[in-house]
Amino acid sequence: MNSPTPDTQEAAHLEKLRTQISTDIEAMQQKEASLKEYEQRLRLLVEHTQNNAPAQNASQFYVTSGPDRANLDAEWEKYHRAHALLEAARRGLCDDRMALKDREEKLKVREEEISRREAWVKARELELIRQAPAKAAPKSKTKPSFATGPLRAARKFFKTDKSK
Repeated sequence: MNSPTPDTQEAAHLEKLRTQISTDIEAMQQKEASLKEYEQRLRLLVEHTQNNAPAQNASQFYVTSGPDRANLDAEWEKYHRAHALLEAARRGLCDDRMALKDREEKLKVREEEISRREAWVKARELELIRQAPAKAAPKSKTKPSFATGPLRAARKFFKTDKSK
């Protein structure tokens, strides 16, 4: 029946973010591996085309805008765009990790502060419990009337409040 406290909610949220970031990192690593494999295939293709190119006569012109060269340039452009996107995502994940680390540190400090306060409250409660029998006033034999009950309660409240 205990409702979740803001700290437990925040801890659950941080755990959810941590799992999401770890899955994002795994996905990025898979994409990076795929891009490296793609780059390797492109390099092999370029090497293969350079090795299998027919010997050219000195009087022939070197053509760089053939259909294979255009496709190869387009593929390299795709690779560079994908690599730039990967780097941007990697920087974003790094920023997220830093923010998460800062948030966890703040939570630890807050938890320590709350623990310290709870310890102080417990000590204060024990002190008040020990002082209560010593300060107990002798009870009057007459029963308090309806009109004086609230006044006594207020007097008690202000007396204990001043002892802080």
